[in-house]
Amino acid sequence: MLACTAFHVTAQIQRPSIDALENHLNKEMVGPEAVKVIKDHLIASATTEPLSELVAWAKAGFPDLVDEHGYWKTDGISLKLGVVRSIHYYFSALPPENRSEKYLTTLKELERDNYISYYLTGMAHSIVDEEVLEKEALRLLQHTDPRLREQGVVMGIALAEKKASLFERYLRILRSDDNARVRLIVLSSIAGWRRKDVAFVVLERLVNDPDMDVRDKGATALRIAADRGVLSYEDLATVLAPMLNTNNPFIRVSIGRAAARITTDRSLVIEASKITDDLLASFMKQVRLSERTHGVPLGEELLTKLWVDWWTPLIPEYTKPYRFLHEHGWR
Repeated sequence: MLACTAFHVTAQIQRPSIDALENHLNKEMVGPEAVKVIKDHLIASATTEPLSELVAWAKAGFPDLVDEHGYWKTDGISLKLGVVRSIHYYFSALPPENRSEKYLTTLKELERDNYISYYLTGMAHSIVDEEVLEKEALRLLQHTDPRLREQGVVMGIALAEKKASLFERYLRILRSDDNARVRLIVLSSIAGWRRKDVAFVVLERLVNDPDMDVRDKGATALRIAADRGVLSYEDLATVLAPMLNTNNPFIRVSIGRAAARITTDRSLVIEASKITDDLLASFMKQVRLSERTHGVPLGEELLTKLWVDWWTPLIPEYTKPYRFLHEHGWR
């Protein structure tokens, strides 16, 4: 009876904190079952250190949630996401003293769980002091193990967006790391930035990277940069130039689709599947003819004009309106 009473009192003491966590997880759109499992575990543990309890639970591999055959008794991914959000929540509430070091120690403890480690690493910038974060990221980037270099990329990417020296380090890795996955992680991490210099970097990787996955990511990122207006008419010659010197149809088509987006009114959707290498061959013929006529490679102004003159008459056939937007009167 006394034991039950003691447990009840301890649980009641912890409930306000756990209820606040529950509200936070709901705001973070964590699945309701995962929220319930995490909440029930913390209450049942009667812990006064929910952060330490969650880390220990995750480090042990959630043994109470996996059966003897290794199958989850609940949605494992949803549960892990909830635990990641919970750990981050409790770290956010800690005083700044030693918080950075404790967070890095936690990452080390949970490194065997790739899912949890990846997401906690990506959140490090909001917990860890910038100087400590940069030092740890640079240490990882120098590691011989490509998995740890990947972790370094993810850890420092938010800081690299605002610190030029670290961004330059990322660019060197992107262009020289011998592991294609590390290069892909770098490119994927910066691809969403709304910056022209980054758009030119993804174009360069599309053209020059030896790995098809990296080139494919470069193509996607180039298209997004064109869609978002990061690249404009003034950049057209720079975008088109690599098309003139490649024998790779994938590169030509990727650049052609981006160029089409740049030089087409935003009220129209580019029907990308129609922009094929066969179609672009007619543009390339005009380029070669013009080069022979002038006796020199095309300058930026003439290359831009040649594309616009070739593409503009094709726009009605290779685009369609944003019907939904027009029907609803949106602009």
